[in-house]
Amino acid sequence: MMIDKATIKRRFKRSIDTYDENATVQKMIVNHLFSLVDKYTQQLQAGNILEVGCGTGLLTRKLQNRFSYTHLDVNDLVDDMCSKTASVLHLPASACLIGDIETITLERIYDLVVSASTFQWFNAPAMTLKKLAGQIREGGFLIFSTFGDENLTELRTLTGQGLVYHASDEWEKWLSADFELLYAEERQHILYFQDPLEVLLHVKRTGANATATPYSWTKSKIQQFCKAYDRFANERHTYPLTYHPVYFVCRKK
Repeated sequence: MMIDKATIKRRFKRSIDTYDENATVQKMIVNHLFSLVDKYTQQLQAGNILEVGCGTGLLTRKLQNRFSYTHLDVNDLVDDMCSKTASVLHLPASACLIGDIETITLERIYDLVVSASTFQWFNAPAMTLKKLAGQIREGGFLIFSTFGDENLTELRTLTGQGLVYHASDEWEKWLSADFELLYAEERQHILYFQDPLEVLLHVKRTGANATATPYSWTKSKIQQFCKAYDRFANERHTYPLTYHPVYFVCRKK
């Protein structure tokens, strides 16, 4: 099933002002991903850097402080997010590459391409990884996080909606054509909420409720959802939501 990028764009655009305050797991992912960037690029002369899916700039700021670069380009599907991040971090307007990374034209060759929590939105992951490989110099790095097949499992179980998350071995197969895999890791983070409505508010405020196809929450659907979520409640009567990030550190062959 093709991912509806227009729906994703609308929902992330609505979460611009609430994202940073509510993106608890996303911040943990950014921090861990950056620790991998820092560890594996100690000897890298990063003249040109591209961040795919910059969002509100949580990772961008860390890259800006870490590297002495010639160009730091930021990409995002949501024009307001990309422009705001570039503006806040005093990047030139030309550094803002607005649009779907799967379809826009990239004109620069990069020493480092990084991305946090974005690649799960790809409609054609193998082809897009091949495209990115063509924009990375030999010996350059692709370092990214995405989500594994247990991500948001509670929501997907109850609604029958959500992305098809790919297993790590699928990503490794796609990467092997152009990259040497230096490191791969899977983690799991579980957030707990006081009631199911808080779960829905959380995903709305972070944009994580963007699904493969549009989904309408009517009053009756919300009531059914809250009742059905009881199956996941623990002995403390709190309600879990599972995140399953996976991390890859790759070097261009």
